[in-house]
Amino acid sequence: MPAGPLLRRRRLGFTLIELMIVVSIIGILAAIAIPNFLRYQLRTRATETLTHLKGIATTETAYYAEHGGYVSVSPPVPGSLPGAQRVPWQTGTSFDLIGWAPDGGVVFQYAVRADDPTSMGSYTRFTAETTSDLDNDGVQAYFAVIHPLAGVGGLAGSLPGTTCTGVGVWSGSGLNLLDTPGPCDAASGRSRF
Repeated sequence: MPAGPLLRRRRLGFTLIELMIVVSIIGILAAIAIPNFLRYQLRTRATETLTHLKGIATTETAYYAEHGGYVSVSPPVPGSLPGAQRVPWQTGTSFDLIGWAPDGGVVFQYAVRADDPTSMGSYTRFTAETTSDLDNDGVQAYFAVIHPLAGVGGLAGSLPGTTCTGVGVWSGSGLNLLDTPGPCDAASGRSRF
């Protein structure tokens, strides 16, 4: 048999070096892509809770228009801090009274603190608040929407360890945003992810 066809047959496959280079390139791409994907997931969950806070504030406002007072939701829902895994939403809480529930499970714990600072006979201001340890680093992130009473101000959060104060949520330049969902402090914002 002539040497030419044998040489052609050997060159039809890949060499071990070529395969190792391809595997190395795939490994490098995965090392870059996986952390970025995980950060994207954390940002999405943080944005999800901001949407939920806006929904809670809207339903509280609608409830106030109809009944003349806000509703306080305590203890927090769900009863224990979910962490990174979604847990089912509990029914039979004060959130049912105002008519708010998320679609599907949650990774945040939710609470609403309302009070009557002027003794008018109904709750006239509220703070809706959430917390979670999304990145499992042992440090909870807090988000809130603070609805103040004119002339009196806002209400601090009520969740254990909260960083939410009645002056507003973090705007990037300080605590000053009222009636807007956001992080309670600079460390709780999406910039962490």
